[in-house]
Amino acid sequence: MMAKKIKRRALFFTIDALIAALIMITGLLLMTSSYVTEQPRSTINTMSQDMLNILSELRIYEVNNSYIQALVDNGSIKDVNNTLLGQIGEFWADNNLTLAHDFAMNVSEGVLSQVFGYSIIMDNETIYSRVNPVKNSLVTSKKIITGIQKSKPIKGYIAKARATTVRKTTNVVIPFSPAGAGWKGSTASPGIVEVVKVFSLPNVTLNNATAYLSLHLDRGSTNWNVANINNGLCTITRDDMNLAPGNEGVFRVIHLNTSCFLEGNNSIRLDLRNNGYNAHIHPGTFFIINYNQTEQLQNLGWEHSERIYFDNVNSTQGGGVSGAGPWVITPFHIPTDATNISVSIQVAGRGIRDYTGTCNSAGRFSGWGGWRCKKDYDYIIFLNDEVPFASNGTPGANPRFFYSPSQTASRIVNGTNIISVYFNNYEDDYWGQNTEMIYSDQINNVSGSSFVEVNYTSPPVLPYGVIEIRQVKEFGGVENPTKDSNFSFPAEAEGVSSVFVHPVELYSYITRVYSDTGYPPGHLVFESPSSRAVPTSVYIPLETIDTTPLMLNYERIQETSGNDVLPNSTIDYGFYMRGFVGYGQVFSSQGESVEDAIARLQEVLGSYVNASDIVIENTSMSGVPSLWGPAVAEVRVWN
Repeated sequence: MMAKKIKRRALFFTIDALIAALIMITGLLLMTSSYVTEQPRSTINTMSQDMLNILSELRIYEVNNSYIQALVDNGSIKDVNNTLLGQIGEFWADNNLTLAHDFAMNVSEGVLSQVFGYSIIMDNETIYSRVNPVKNSLVTSKKIITGIQKSKPIKGYIAKARATTVRKTTNVVIPFSPAGAGWKGSTASPGIVEVVKVFSLPNVTLNNATAYLSLHLDRGSTNWNVANINNGLCTITRDDMNLAPGNEGVFRVIHLNTSCFLEGNNSIRLDLRNNGYNAHIHPGTFFIINYNQTEQLQNLGWEHSERIYFDNVNSTQGGGVSGAGPWVITPFHIPTDATNISVSIQVAGRGIRDYTGTCNSAGRFSGWGGWRCKKDYDYIIFLNDEVPFASNGTPGANPRFFYSPSQTASRIVNGTNIISVYFNNYEDDYWGQNTEMIYSDQINNVSGSSFVEVNYTSPPVLPYGVIEIRQVKEFGGVENPTKDSNFSFPAEAEGVSSVFVHPVELYSYITRVYSDTGYPPGHLVFESPSSRAVPTSVYIPLETIDTTPLMLNYERIQETSGNDVLPNSTIDYGFYMRGFVGYGQVFSSQGESVEDAIARLQEVLGSYVNASDIVIENTSMSGVPSLWGPAVAEVRVWN
């Protein structure tokens, strides 16, 4: 019984073993079948990738091949460091397809068995192919080659240009702000005020010069030199101005000979005479000089430091009648983005009277909301306010007053600042004698003159070397208490330096200036801080204008007294031009790249500037990803 059972159990194990064996054999057959099917494709894939690697990694100098050596010797191959694939690409890009075909065949034949077919392709264009029919599988491997492109030079040239010295055409405005005196007088012995401005011109070639004269003087006196330029080099006489008799304001535009002005220091002396009031300059007296200048590019800095000298004002009473007291307005400007502002002021006088009369009706004057004693205000200075910044009743004959930055700080504004100085007079009251002077001689007495010294920090508009150009545009139209105009920056402008409005008025009291990017301009940028404190130059904050080239900006001048603003009022705007261009397109020759750089530079400089000295930097480019392409190299293998 026991034996029988054992035999049955053995039979069961034998059947199990057979079943297991069948399963293993079946699995093995399936695996073998799968391997036999996939093996050729895997091998082909490896072949295509290996051939592509060989062509893209093996360099020409590493191949010992008489055919390749012949191509090197005859100049067909110029760079033995090139890869085989790179050389095929160069022949292809140069449209030398026969050479590309032969070279590809030479370096690839023999790598693969003859049972395989293959092709070498550039950007879908077959360079060489071993034409075997595709029976089982086809595999492709690709590689991007940068820096080459069909029909483009393999080696290109690029250039950039930088102007170191340029010749530009620009303008400068030389403003006279209001000043005057020489009270009373007669035709035989007029009161006289002489106002002298000193300025400097670099080595320039003048194209034209124009005087804008808005003056209050005796129009009927005997002929005299109203304007004397450079000690008689040129003059403008009363008769030149064609004045009819009368004692009132006049405005004239006089065109001047360019020989009137000199390289270096220049002086203009205005000699104004009067026999009934006080002779003085109205807002709108300025000289415009247009010139050509050769200069080097300037780099803009953060720190600004400038000393602005007052005009020298020499007042002489007329006809023995008391009335010398001179007065002057001096503006200065601080950009709205300026920080670390420091302003000091010095005022010097000559021959000033210490008035000691009593404070009766004859010894008083009306000012800033009440009656004042003349003896307490022989000297008065205003700074951006209708209330005096300082005053003195015992000034001495030749006084000098200095105000430190800590003293002026509370009165300084970003924009147009106005200093008004009076010695022995205020508005229509006067008590000076003989000859008195607000003294300034910036040539011979730098430290003893009247000046304002301005320091501040302001970020530069542009970080690289620039050329500044200034243009002047008249408002035009007809005279009116409110005058509007507009302007725009040219297409060549890279950044803005500064913008000023120059009001021209015959009679002024409180003047306002508005600026905006839309019409009517509604942004008030200046209002006279006190009566008659109307400068010839008003700064326009850059945030009120659109600095984009060709975009319109609108400016308005408004005289609140109802007196007219003349159409000869001007907008004086400055802009920067960059003096360089970067690398341009790739050219097949060095000369073409240089010519392109110079042409692009001149286009940037426009009609305002000609580059007289240009530094050219050029270089060749090859094998650079940004040169051309990319092109796709491809190896296809099949069997």
